[in-house]
Amino acid sequence: MQKILDLRIFEKRQAEMELGKANAEVARIQGELESIAKRKVSTIKNFDTNTDFLIQAEIQSFFFMLEQKKEKFLEELATAQIAADEKREVVRQAMQKVKVLEKLKENKFRQWKKDSLKAEELAADDIVTARKNLL
Repeated sequence: MQKILDLRIFEKRQAEMELGKANAEVARIQGELESIAKRKVSTIKNFDTNTDFLIQAEIQSFFFMLEQKKEKFLEELATAQIAADEKREVVRQAMQKVKVLEKLKENKFRQWKKDSLKAEELAADDIVTARKNLL
């Protein structure tokens, strides 16, 4: 039973590592989205007062490029969050399997302890009975 429990614990740890990787990917994408937002705000602050048409056109092109990147990262984020949710479910199931086996192991230990105490009591009773019969 211990080997199966060890295997389940190993599987749980593997699932937790995979979930960690998935969560790291979600965080990376969110960081990229935040970076895009900061670049947009920074560009607006730096060139808001500029009246040169060519610079304004360049800024609009830059905003368009940022918007395309943002859309790409939003799609990636949705995919990464779905993957993270799936990995979270795998972790939950692995944790449940470990818990079931630990509970079973605990119950078997309790039963063994109970049987052991009962056997000791019977042995003690046999000793007491044997002494009485000898006297």
